[in-house]
Amino acid sequence: MERRWQIRKVNEVYLRRLMHDLSLSPAAARILLNRGITTPEEGRSFLNPSLGLLDNLFGLSGLSEAVLCTEQALRRGSQILVFGDYDVDGLTASAILARFLRRFTENVAVYIPSRFLEGYGLTQEAALRIVAKRHTPLLVITVDCGIRDIEGARILKEYGAQLVILDHHFPNPSRRPEADAVVSTWDPADTMVSFLSGAGLALLFVRALALRLGVTQDPAEEYLDLASLGTVGDAVPLLRENRVIAKYGLRSLNSNPSLPIRALCEAAGIEGRFIDVEEVGFILAPRINAAGRVDHPKVALDLLLCDHYEEALVYAKRLNSLNTRRQEEEEQVLRDILEDPEKQAFLEDAIVVLSGKGWNTGVLGIVASRLSESLLRPVIVLGEHNGIAIGSGRSIDGFNLLRALEECAPLLLRYGGHEMAAGLKVRIENVPLLRKRLNEYFAQTVRELVAFRGLVVDALVNLGDLDGHFLSFWERLKPFGEKNPNPLLATLNVVLERRWTWGRKGNHLRLLLRQGKEYQEAVVFEGREKAEELYGGSLADFAFEVQNGAENSFYLKVRDWRIKK
Repeated sequence: MERRWQIRKVNEVYLRRLMHDLSLSPAAARILLNRGITTPEEGRSFLNPSLGLLDNLFGLSGLSEAVLCTEQALRRGSQILVFGDYDVDGLTASAILARFLRRFTENVAVYIPSRFLEGYGLTQEAALRIVAKRHTPLLVITVDCGIRDIEGARILKEYGAQLVILDHHFPNPSRRPEADAVVSTWDPADTMVSFLSGAGLALLFVRALALRLGVTQDPAEEYLDLASLGTVGDAVPLLRENRVIAKYGLRSLNSNPSLPIRALCEAAGIEGRFIDVEEVGFILAPRINAAGRVDHPKVALDLLLCDHYEEALVYAKRLNSLNTRRQEEEEQVLRDILEDPEKQAFLEDAIVVLSGKGWNTGVLGIVASRLSESLLRPVIVLGEHNGIAIGSGRSIDGFNLLRALEECAPLLLRYGGHEMAAGLKVRIENVPLLRKRLNEYFAQTVRELVAFRGLVVDALVNLGDLDGHFLSFWERLKPFGEKNPNPLLATLNVVLERRWTWGRKGNHLRLLLRQGKEYQEAVVFEGREKAEELYGGSLADFAFEVQNGAENSFYLKVRDWRIKK
């Protein structure tokens, strides 16, 4: 079935104003309007984001209390324990805090729990391990976790420890953890006030602490590359402050990367290559995530805290090996699903819930994501171990997976996450009931979302419109990512002059397109089979994204096409 193309409608008055005041083409102005930018002032701020935008976050609730608590702990000589998550966001956040705090004290340790032994967050087990090994006075600072860890926080407070929580996840609507300070991206009414990732919150915290301690150099200069790695890797919206962190952090990654990042790039074979969002999201972040997915996250933390290049290179190469292992285990889970008739039947549900014995819980989020993208439906994948099913879910635009799990909370032992991604724990015998409840409550909602799901085109253009002026504007739109995607454009009545296969396996398709006197090269990735209807001389409409090519060139990444009748 053909996907619908929907051309976004815009306010013509706003369109003309943006075109006039910002000297933009109609297509460029439409792209800004489609991102909610309606005034020239907003346009200038978006296209030229300033680091000063980060200063607006110093008023975030709980930040001043967290800074004061940490300053007092430093002056007392207290032990400080940074407690982070095992993913790239939590690990980079932990590294930012630990590196900064170690400027002032040697009494800084980092605790990253094992996904397999302790699970996510400040669990009761983790809290008991902390109090068993530490001596008072003790300050625990959680990053990228803690906001829902009621029992773990209670244990620490009963022991006499101080607790500061830095977390961007959605809080428990009915209960808040007991802590000396909570810095959250959600206000007391559970309204999001910032898009910051865990690494972004860590960067904000050390900047505020630096001001309190009289440090003259802004820590952002040193830690923006780590913050951008966590921000892009966690797929938070690349808007407002996150856009600043990603844009300037990527600039730092390319001009003056920190030692651990240089080692990771060399081990990954991209040393000297321009690092953009794609390289972070598909090459660097997966390697850091791989440690916690198939082993213990310590090797990733060791890399991010390392100050000796040869040693860092050893850690980075170890991450390469773990990433290969992660890929193999991921493929095994997918094979188990696709080769089991019973599991294949569940793939027809509006909300897909799958579980299997012995599946590595560390790779299930990726499996859920891949299935969700192909099925265009929310997917939850769970691994069964010792009577408990633990796993992850991924959603589709417009369906809040976390809210859906809240409706099924009595069935769950634990859950948390975001609108688009969540983790959960449930007894194995309750998995069928969870599947049934989710589909009873939300199947019609998902079906309606899928039925209307299509390609939303930002603007219609001619090939000749993709000139130097437009490409300059396109570069200023970057970095692309969540909530700021690469614009989807469409062009009509194009002649396919030539097509040929490309790639190591010959599975990609290259096209030479002509529209009047304009020629342009395009690519259909994995297109050898799905583009069989395209042949030389075809007249077609194409929906595409612009992509950087070699040596300052560009090409069109084809997303869909319509053969003219």
